[in-house]
Amino acid sequence: MKNKKSLGMRFLNTLSPIILAIIAQIQLFAQSPPKVYRGKISQQIAVNSTTPIYKGFSHDVIAYSEYQILVNKKNTSYQLEPLFDAYGKASSFRLFKTSSSEEQRTIHFNPQLMPEVGEELPLFIMKGLDGVTYNSTKLKGRYVLLSFWVRFEKPYYTLASTRIISDFIKKQKVNGIEVVSLATTHNSTSECLAVFPKRTDCFIPIPESYGFNHRYHIGETPYFILIDKSGSILEMASHLEFNRIGDLKLN
Repeated sequence: MKNKKSLGMRFLNTLSPIILAIIAQIQLFAQSPPKVYRGKISQQIAVNSTTPIYKGFSHDVIAYSEYQILVNKKNTSYQLEPLFDAYGKASSFRLFKTSSSEEQRTIHFNPQLMPEVGEELPLFIMKGLDGVTYNSTKLKGRYVLLSFWVRFEKPYYTLASTRIISDFIKKQKVNGIEVVSLATTHNSTSECLAVFPKRTDCFIPIPESYGFNHRYHIGETPYFILIDKSGSILEMASHLEFNRIGDLKLN
């Protein structure tokens, strides 16, 4: 009997380092930092004589001719900050003085301007890859899951990163609850069709919709916002914190 016990202890002692190593790997995975896109996204944003340009944070609109004079002045740098509308398009701008030409060409996300839980999400009107237009006002009465991507490609887009979404959608469907799931991306329509030759059960891609990431100041990818039936934000989460959405009981 003693021999059996000692053999068992030796076996457990042998396994202990392996078990600890596995636990350590799990902890490292759980604590790994969120994926923040570090690359550069090229966006063509046009400004012309009909484009509203606001001076700083004021509501004063400056004339296009005045804007041209300011930006052509020597030894001065100005930045045009695009303001993204309900369609995810840069339809107006704010003009600021900057300290460098590099800053002039860069569009920044401001996490402090992200929407918050409990607030009504500002209006969006998105054209899906399925040809349907999704208007947040008309979607009231239904749950909406928005996922924000940069591009549908590795390392930011993987099967594992979408499985958590499809599992959530399926779980709600079993409970008789419909969730409209939409995904923003910089990808074009043809690029989306190449990635999704068949219908995906986790979300409807919205081609060329990266402007919504700017509209809501979402710099992390993928990132999720769950909207309740009243149009208010029920929960927000990064990919690694999706359980904050997945564990919710919807009714």
